[in-house]
Amino acid sequence: MATREELQNLARIVEVTKASFDEVEKQIIKVEEVINEHDITLGTLNELVKVAAKGSASAHLSIGSGVTLPYNHEGSQEGLAMIDLGSGIFGEKPWSQAIEITQQRKDDITHLRDELQTQAQALEVKIGEAAEQFNQMAMAMKSEVAPNKLSIKPSDEQDELALQTEEEQPTQQTTRRSGKRRSGMFGNELTLDD
Repeated sequence: MATREELQNLARIVEVTKASFDEVEKQIIKVEEVINEHDITLGTLNELVKVAAKGSASAHLSIGSGVTLPYNHEGSQEGLAMIDLGSGIFGEKPWSQAIEITQQRKDDITHLRDELQTQAQALEVKIGEAAEQFNQMAMAMKSEVAPNKLSIKPSDEQDELALQTEEEQPTQQTTRRSGKRRSGMFGNELTLDD
């Protein structure tokens, strides 16, 4: 028989697992934003390489707050890009190397996203299993409580006795009470004092 404590523990497990699932979902959204940023960067760098092969390249570079700066590159040689090499260290790299580094980072981040999605799927399965187990335990507990209730059908003599008792009670109550009925602790239900 499932106890109330076991049900409460299972409910806590479902809640904690759901919170973990929500956190993983938030991380996936953040990682996808970073992947999209890398796609934009790769697109821009690839376009600069194509255009520079023709002899010159120009672009507008955003510096934030809606402000962009014009960028002009003369000559058919590749331009240089400042790129974060890790630990906050920046270095000048040709566009083609910047593309390689950015693509590798995007691949690593995509792999991280895939791992997070796998983790989210595992948590979702765990939530479903725990919720199903909770429902089964609750139903079993409910069905065990139901047979324990007495359902004895009274005989005809008991029916008559019950009817006589009910008929006598109103007259006894009216004679016993002349004043206003007191409210018991549970509203208008009878109390031990009645």
